[in-house]
Amino acid sequence: MRSIKTMLLHTTFSKVTLGITLALSAMPATLMAAEEPKTSNIDDVIQIFGNQNALETATGSGFVLNETALEQFEFDDIHRVLQSVPGVYIREEDGYGLRPNIGLRGATSERSSKIALMEDGVLIAPAPYSAPAAYYFPNVSRMTQLEVFKGPSAITYGPNTVGGAINMLSRAVSPEDSGEFDVAVGEQAYGKIHGHYSKNIDNIGILVEGVHLRADGFKTLPEDDNTGFVKNEVLGKANYSFENDPYNQQIQLKVGYSEEVSHETYLGITDADFAEDPYQRYAGSQNDKFDWEHLQLQASHYIELTPDMTVVTQVYRRDFNRDWDRLNGFNSSRSLDTILSSPDTGLNSRFLEILKGEEDSLTSDETLVFTLNDRTFYSQGVQSKLSWDTNLGDADMTIDAGFRVHQDQVERLHRARYFDMVNGQMIFAGQLDDVITSNKDTTTAIAAFVNSKVQFGDLHTSLGLRVENIDGKSNDYLAQTVQNNSDTVVLPGLGAFYQITPQLGILAGVNKGFVPNSPGEESSIKPEESWNYELGLRANVADWNMEAIGFFNDYSNLKGSCTFSSGCTTELDVEFNGGEVDIYGLELSANGKIAISQSITLPINLAYTHTQSEFQTTFDSTFSQWGNVVTGDELPYLPKNQFNLQVGVAGDNWQLDIAYKYVAEMSEASGTGVELEGVYTSSISQIDLAAWYQVNDALRIYSKLDNLTDEVEIVSRRPFGARPGKPRQFIIGAKYAF
Repeated sequence: MRSIKTMLLHTTFSKVTLGITLALSAMPATLMAAEEPKTSNIDDVIQIFGNQNALETATGSGFVLNETALEQFEFDDIHRVLQSVPGVYIREEDGYGLRPNIGLRGATSERSSKIALMEDGVLIAPAPYSAPAAYYFPNVSRMTQLEVFKGPSAITYGPNTVGGAINMLSRAVSPEDSGEFDVAVGEQAYGKIHGHYSKNIDNIGILVEGVHLRADGFKTLPEDDNTGFVKNEVLGKANYSFENDPYNQQIQLKVGYSEEVSHETYLGITDADFAEDPYQRYAGSQNDKFDWEHLQLQASHYIELTPDMTVVTQVYRRDFNRDWDRLNGFNSSRSLDTILSSPDTGLNSRFLEILKGEEDSLTSDETLVFTLNDRTFYSQGVQSKLSWDTNLGDADMTIDAGFRVHQDQVERLHRARYFDMVNGQMIFAGQLDDVITSNKDTTTAIAAFVNSKVQFGDLHTSLGLRVENIDGKSNDYLAQTVQNNSDTVVLPGLGAFYQITPQLGILAGVNKGFVPNSPGEESSIKPEESWNYELGLRANVADWNMEAIGFFNDYSNLKGSCTFSSGCTTELDVEFNGGEVDIYGLELSANGKIAISQSITLPINLAYTHTQSEFQTTFDSTFSQWGNVVTGDELPYLPKNQFNLQVGVAGDNWQLDIAYKYVAEMSEASGTGVELEGVYTSSISQIDLAAWYQVNDALRIYSKLDNLTDEVEIVSRRPFGARPGKPRQFIIGAKYAF
């Protein structure tokens, strides 16, 4: 892996930042107004939703989890945070959410690669265009708000607009000198240390924040080795407000470094072994380890050109390096999928015994192939957004227009290293490493959008357009080939919300969804495209907020991507056409409070999602999740029903919450002729408890119990074999504010 010093030397961030800042500051005086400056925080203008009222009249469906909601259960796992949001689909993998699989409205959840993931309004995937799989994900513990947006305004964020966007807001610099220290311990040797402090000196505000998370894991190897993780993150922000500036200009610099070492594996176990001991790991995975470093640099500039016109510009650079060293299979044509799904067939039992460490490798076919998958990413660019509040006759109108110039890259070096199983230990076989992948993919994308919001009395409308020009280049060093591809796409969106009464409104919308091809794909592979429709009701009755939305996504082409995490072992990073697909469903949500007495209330939150999916064509595919598909087959990993209920009892200085989650079984493959044909995950019924007590103004004690009933279910059989969710875990912690 490259050192952070090398990454810093490779970054030209500071020069770009200075240029953008000077350019904005030097705008002609005719564009500026010497009005009395408004009070504004730069962190406020990078939100998808600026405030709750904006959400209530939004022309698309959305969901906001504020700091109070995020602290309710003190979840560190983004999967568990999102379980209360309708229209979100999760495929669990490691039990801790280290590498999330998140989908929105049917968009494939595989590595969260088909949704727009952002932090503070900036794309956070390692390479959002070239390799969008979310192998990096920030600590959700340091976020103060999470915004999920679905519907026509998704075109504002891109490049992926088939499902929607998730924006996470990091902690803002506090206007007062203050901080907090949070420490927690729990089962599985869980530990958390989290602290932040804000300091203000004249016109400068500074924030320093750090998070340390660790756990020994809940799975066991034959030698009882560590199967957990350690994750560290530090972040700094510095705000500067220009003194006596009529344009209320502000600059923010943000620098962050994070790292993770996790002893995770792609190797699961057979269903029979799962029934006997779901938390066991085979000896063949004893050396598996994921190791990454991430550096982010970001500068933001905010200016009010007039009292009604603002511009926010962000320049960003992210570097991500990862080593994913793990078992990949045997030195034969027999795949791990075949061995684990049919352990009693032919020689599969012999290979399984070697995986478990019960038998030694005797032939070259029984040698274990261990791959060292090293990848280096960067993502950089500049984006700017202008917001103008004006009038269209008697109607209020807001115009948002912006652009982004972006470049990202992934460089892969995958090597195969060979081991023999001897007395339960993986012993180096003495064979030289083989380079199996050596390539570099680079994408340059220029995107622009305009979105107008007009309010005619009780009618709120939005009309938007996004245009992207995407140029990709793929250099395969082994095949000694270079391939270029280019695409230009125009994505319209239209939404409306009509307030029928002060308590009831109706919304409707349509937008074109799009997911670009990765660099180097064959010309026969089409981008993923869809027309997405929604129609729903939004109500506010007696302090209860309720929403019911039906959605229909009409895909002209749905794509599948062959990755290790999806269970593919050949044709890696190759994409597949799935043709026409219909995904449709219903989302319900409700939240409010019931007053028991003057000092005790019952906060209640409910979310339900029903989803159906159907392929509209018949075709044969070598993609591991599809196989031979016929019209009417459903997509994998889309549960038909999801339900989440959170009920609390809150007093003046304490609160007790219980959350119940239900996720229906999910198919592991669509068609026939694949390893997991006709196989389903288990349905999940899970209960979580959380409580806190405010001792005084400074000290809060909290505790939580995840998976109260210690439910054990198969959450997935991908990539290779059955995998469990996290067992029951008790955690206790304390927060001290100063």
